[in-house]
Amino acid sequence: MKKLRRFNPFRFNRSLKLIFQIFVLILILSLFTFVKFHYSESRAVKAATSQPIGEAAVAAAAVAATGNPQNAKKNPEVVLVQPINDSILYLINKKKLNVKIQNEQQFPNFIQHRLVILIQIHNRASYLNQLIQSLKKVKGIDETLVIFSHDFYSDELNTLVESVDFCPVLQIFYPHSIQLNPDHFPGQDPNDCPRDISKENAKQTGCLNADSPDAFGHYREAEFTQVKHHWLWKLSYVFDKLEYTKKAADLAVLLLEEDYYLAPDALHMLKLMRQQKSSLCPQCSIVSVGSYETSDYATRSSVVSTNNWISDKHNMGMSIDREAWSQLKACAETFCKFDDYNWDWSLQFSGMTCWKAPIQVLYARTSRVFHIGQCGIHHKGTCDPSKIVEDVNKRLAGAKFFPSEISLESVGQIKIMPRPNGGWSDPRDHKLCMSFIQ
Repeated sequence: MKKLRRFNPFRFNRSLKLIFQIFVLILILSLFTFVKFHYSESRAVKAATSQPIGEAAVAAAAVAATGNPQNAKKNPEVVLVQPINDSILYLINKKKLNVKIQNEQQFPNFIQHRLVILIQIHNRASYLNQLIQSLKKVKGIDETLVIFSHDFYSDELNTLVESVDFCPVLQIFYPHSIQLNPDHFPGQDPNDCPRDISKENAKQTGCLNADSPDAFGHYREAEFTQVKHHWLWKLSYVFDKLEYTKKAADLAVLLLEEDYYLAPDALHMLKLMRQQKSSLCPQCSIVSVGSYETSDYATRSSVVSTNNWISDKHNMGMSIDREAWSQLKACAETFCKFDDYNWDWSLQFSGMTCWKAPIQVLYARTSRVFHIGQCGIHHKGTCDPSKIVEDVNKRLAGAKFFPSEISLESVGQIKIMPRPNGGWSDPRDHKLCMSFIQ
């Protein structure tokens, strides 16, 4: 018979003491990790908020080219600019921003309609608010994905977009913005040549782009070049990179800007025009529901026309499909090297010199898109769009919206070869522009 081991209280106490010591050690390590984490977080937030930048913008910059944060390090676009500082990278890792559709569960069938609204935004919240209010009244908006493409992050803009509850929404962020790169290309590097310095003096000073003045002898200004870069990047992202749209062969994209305002039948008219394009203008690469013409909305709301696409006549409320995008990509070098900081004049030049045929447009004679902008890159001052919106609504009073059919009249063939406006002669701009479609 085995003899039972006598209970040893001393040994038992030693075991308890050891367990207690291990517990205390784990507690101390956990506390140390907690304090270190929040100390690092406070430093990162302080460093980030001391700059005019938001974490969502930076996080999106890291994932924008692929739509997947796991592939951010593989993004060939991001390496074209200098690395973001460690505090911002910390926020990227903390945020781990995914490209997700806002309101997707409420509007699950949007992807079946293959029509996307793509809005280029800078920093004019008052105008964006008016655009959003007009979108809310557009019939069919609940079946349409609306993508807001930012080159500037602010809490005010973010709150505005997040307040949209009447349609599926996606926010994307241009990853090479001036806000993210304030003191180096594609922002304004301190060693860049001043705009008005002569080439001779520029070479003597040794400024970075001394060999590249534009057609008028001026040097690049970052705030002007950004618009054209952003315009091409966002199209490339939606047609070729965004998971929701890149495989849609019949995708059509309606291009808007933050200072536009829409009539309630804008989408109805666009769908009607795209459906009948094959019979009315099969050679038309662009369908536009915007026009700068003044027509009677009570009697001519169903009238459309065709013409060669002219930048200052047909650049508002234009839509392009994948076939047009393919032609633009094939002629990207012409677009990207034309000495003009305006995307629309560059597109017109590209269309007239490189496309298979000059770009033609099917457009509405009574505009469904209105430009309400009073200030921006070219115009500074108080921005109050409410008065212009009031005038637009007066103009639309008595309009016969939602025509059941459209009629074609006055086919035109205007041919204007655009002259460069300059501001786009720097090889760095050419390289960055070309990188978006490679």
